[in-house]
Amino acid sequence: MARVGRKDRGLLAKKDSTGKTVWYVRLYYEGRERRFGSFSTKTAARDFYEKAKQEQKTGRFFPERYQHGGYALAEELITAHVAVSTVRNLAAEKHYGDWWKDRLNGKRLNAVTPGLLEEAQGKLLAEGLAPQTVVHYMKFLRHIFNKAVRDGKLEKNPFAQVKLPKVATGKTRFLAHEEEETLIMKLGTPYGAWVRFAVLTGLRLSEQFNLRWADVDLERGILTLPHTKAGHVQYAHLNEEAKAILRGFDSWQRSAWVFPSENPATRLDQRNFYSRVFVPAVQALKLEGMTWHTLRHTFASRLAMSGQAEGTIAALLRHSTTGLVRRYAHLSPTHLKAAIETVASFGKPSPIRPETRQANEEEVRISNGTVTKTVTGETVAEGTVCEVVENFGAGDGI
Repeated sequence: MARVGRKDRGLLAKKDSTGKTVWYVRLYYEGRERRFGSFSTKTAARDFYEKAKQEQKTGRFFPERYQHGGYALAEELITAHVAVSTVRNLAAEKHYGDWWKDRLNGKRLNAVTPGLLEEAQGKLLAEGLAPQTVVHYMKFLRHIFNKAVRDGKLEKNPFAQVKLPKVATGKTRFLAHEEEETLIMKLGTPYGAWVRFAVLTGLRLSEQFNLRWADVDLERGILTLPHTKAGHVQYAHLNEEAKAILRGFDSWQRSAWVFPSENPATRLDQRNFYSRVFVPAVQALKLEGMTWHTLRHTFASRLAMSGQAEGTIAALLRHSTTGLVRRYAHLSPTHLKAAIETVASFGKPSPIRPETRQANEEEVRISNGTVTKTVTGETVAEGTVCEVVENFGAGDGI
């Protein structure tokens, strides 16, 4: 029965197939009638009606949430988000979207739980992605769910109970030469060569294991990378040792893939290799903080320690700017060392740099005290006593 002095607006009672009374709610939305239900009790129907009316007043009422299965599909929101995204790296946005749509296929917003998100996060880490990269994946979806909460399509964001991977902001992890040798020996044939190839090229895990022989040009020393993090074709350079490693592979005889699986028609499952082969070896050697991406850091760090400029390192890493390369700047022994020496020499006269002479050179002094040139025993007449007092301007061959 209705409460005294109160009309039950929008409530309809009907009999179901068993003859039992069920309740429906009638609401007007955007100029037309919508019906919701059924509800087993009148109280449940009334509660829904009052909640829906309040949502209408605040602009947070979305009928689709309560009809045709309830909440919106997660993949629909992801597709809509990517379609209007204005981020600079749209290729990465699409990549994250495709990954999550595949992961959340058929799931509605209310079915995406903290546990499911933590499972997805663990899967990304198990694939060998760096913690920072995993954070990018997670923040992409978190942003979409924040918008869903804002627009009233979801009560609360499941990400509120998910702890993202910790990203170290300190020292960049790279392998010492001894660590690399130990890891290669531990992995053995053929896996050790795969690790060495990664150190020599700086390829990401997915880039290396997606290589096709058609994309390898050993004559020019170039790898064509059709699918990259940047979203467009890129090219990686090969040094002589890297080319020698590729020449040692025989997979070209049976497969289009440089790293094929047991079935030559398909490529190696990089996730399986990483978790089954690479990670156990790293753990056995107690190489803390080591992931596959550490090999890319090792590539860049050795370039820096060899004195290469930031622009060169960025180009070989295929970065569009030098911003991310600055983490390796402290490893460079050239320009930073030369720069710090200028502090000590500031305000002081230039140091005298002695000339290199052969054994038969003699120092000569010109009678008027002016140095004209360096003279050797072959150019000075016998018996002449000459001495070079100073020789300014002996530069570095710049």
